Amino acid sequence: MKIFFYGLMSMTMLYLAACDSSQPGQAVSSESAPQQVTESPADAGSRTQRQAGDPLPTISSASNQDDGFTEIDWDALMPEDFRPEQLLMKYMDQIAALPDDDDPRALELYGIMQAELNNAPINKALAGKSVKLPGFIAPLENVDGKVSEFLLVPYFGACIHVPPPPVNQTVLVKTLADSAIDAEDWMEPVWVLGKIQAEGESTDIGNAGYRIMDARVEIFEY
Repeated sequence: MKIFFYGLMSMTMLYLAACDSSQPGQAVSSESAPQQVTESPADAGSRTQRQAGDPLPTISSASNQDDGFTEIDWDALMPEDFRPEQLLMKYMDQIAALPDDDDPRALELYGIMQAELNNAPINKALAGKSVKLPGFIAPLENVDGKVSEFLLVPYFGACIHVPPPPVNQTVLVKTLADSAIDAEDWMEPVWVLGKIQAEGESTDIGNAGYRIMDARVEIFEY
């Protein structure tokens, strides 16, 4: 399998596993699963050991209160006619025609495919809605042991250990001052609550199709 195709196929399979609500905790096949993310002994403690690509665990609700936020899942961020696996099928013949992994056309094709994911359509109907969305953290800012700015993504390790999801599956989050996450907890799944904006932004580790400013963040309870 071509190396660039491997990376994008892994991303797509991880995304599909993370967003398949009918199969919570679905494992990625051994053929495409990335290597395990290791933690130092100081970090391991009682925390869950996670692999890059792990989907969200089975959960109930972010809060017991009727706080005016509508709980949504990651499918809500995509237009109904967008499916990332269609991109792989679109370029399948070109991928198969490449003679080897070192062919310069491989990187060129990978760049074209990643550019399409970076321009994936967003669901503008969500703009201005107060939502609560579960996901994992890809940290952008760590100040005094607190993470107050991050990308929220649907599976663990996205943008860090495995390829980034489509832009319509990535949310830039900036927290309220009292909702910054302890740096030692960034591997834990979280709820993000706030008003979602259908506006994109580019960061050093990935592109986001949405933003949530002044967000409240809660560690998952499950």
